[in-house]
Amino acid sequence: MKKFMEIIKKKWLKDTSKTVILVAILLIAFIGINTLIQKLDLTDIDVTQEKRYTISEETKTQIKNIEQKVVIYLIGYNEETSLSDLLKQYTKQNENITHEIIKDIQDRPDLKSKYQITDETQVIIVEAGDRNKVLTAQELITYDYTTYQQIDVSEQKVTNAIVGITIEDEPKIYFLTGHNEYGLNTNLTVLNAYLQNEVNKVETLDLLVKNEVPQDADVLVIASPTKDFVDGEVEKITTYINKGGKILWLNDQDFSTQERPNIQKILDLYGVKLDKGIVLEQDDSKMIAETPNFIIPNITSTKATKDIATDGGVLLINSGKITLADDEKLEELKVTNETILTTSEKSLFRVNVANTSTSKIDTDQEGSFTIASKLTKQINDDTSSSMYIVANNLFATDYPIATGSSQVPAIYFYNNKDFTLNMISDLTNREDTITIRKDTGTITYTATAQQNTIIKSIIFTMPAVIIIVGVVVWILRRRRK
Repeated sequence: MKKFMEIIKKKWLKDTSKTVILVAILLIAFIGINTLIQKLDLTDIDVTQEKRYTISEETKTQIKNIEQKVVIYLIGYNEETSLSDLLKQYTKQNENITHEIIKDIQDRPDLKSKYQITDETQVIIVEAGDRNKVLTAQELITYDYTTYQQIDVSEQKVTNAIVGITIEDEPKIYFLTGHNEYGLNTNLTVLNAYLQNEVNKVETLDLLVKNEVPQDADVLVIASPTKDFVDGEVEKITTYINKGGKILWLNDQDFSTQERPNIQKILDLYGVKLDKGIVLEQDDSKMIAETPNFIIPNITSTKATKDIATDGGVLLINSGKITLADDEKLEELKVTNETILTTSEKSLFRVNVANTSTSKIDTDQEGSFTIASKLTKQINDDTSSSMYIVANNLFATDYPIATGSSQVPAIYFYNNKDFTLNMISDLTNREDTITIRKDTGTITYTATAQQNTIIKSIIFTMPAVIIIVGVVVWILRRRRK
């Protein structure tokens, strides 16, 4: 190397024409190497401590044996997106997984029509045959409200989407009807759409028409019935439970004087009761907009809440409370309880809902109340039945909440959507396969097109300018001698 540098100094740098040729060679080599690297489409080297831009070993394990053709469309993104670098690594692990960047959706009218995509939308569509899952850009980032740091969940979402749409069997979710429950096509349209987007089959079930809960039922959802079950329905649901059936029971409070003994017969199998009344928070940190019936309950880290316990929690509206049988009775029923949501010690439970005072009245109970639990009933040595029960339903509905000049469905607030989907995923043994939350530390900065051009100009022109200036200075100094 030393001899090489001496040759350059003595034979090339002393001759102006040769110096110019040398500079030209260096520039051509610089441009050529950059062009070659771009054509090779190499993945950027990840030097972050958490390997933020490198897929994890968990992802590699999950995708290595996928035999279906999976295509990931990045719609509304450009070639420089970090998502593209991430997805290249999926292809390296499994050539059946490919991705395509579609900067302008007008170039793909088929996708625009199929997914009802607007011109300004940024979405990620994961397709495998006739199955698909759509991820919004907002879903790829979450926040840890305990540290106020941004969390990147891109890999988690993409990997779980791939695994979800390539599984052999789709879980079957039935929503009970016939008792004035919330409807899939009226009050639960958003939840219905998300369940299907999570690769579930969703149907309604009228037990006055069906002879039994269908054999293919993975979960039975009971969403705020206001009419009592008939005896035949109690028998059918009990049979379903005794076969190891899974239930998600969401219940808004109904203050009518009508008794519903048959509904209670089902709840008694798990040793639980839905109390008539409403929770009013008195802790300012556990309510929003100084509204005591819009509460943010304490949340325990469980399978349904492991990713949201420290991530803003959930927002419940006009919640009631549940009461569990004593430990002796639960043991007799062979039921174990896992408490999920509770109120603060300052909260009130009001039975006299005609009184609209936001402060404590004489008939109010004060203390911490249980709002949601997971109850597991052991049927025999080989069979158990599980039920998630939440003394609230509005949080998972299309119920509009005014925010400024617009209205947003309740299910979109906080982690309400994820909480609801997680409960169903747990009941179907379909909880997300992996959890990968990478701390970005700060908000991601995305350059504008103009800024991107300036940055590229600096990268490519500055080395050339420095070399040219160096040559000019050297020539001027040489002439002075």
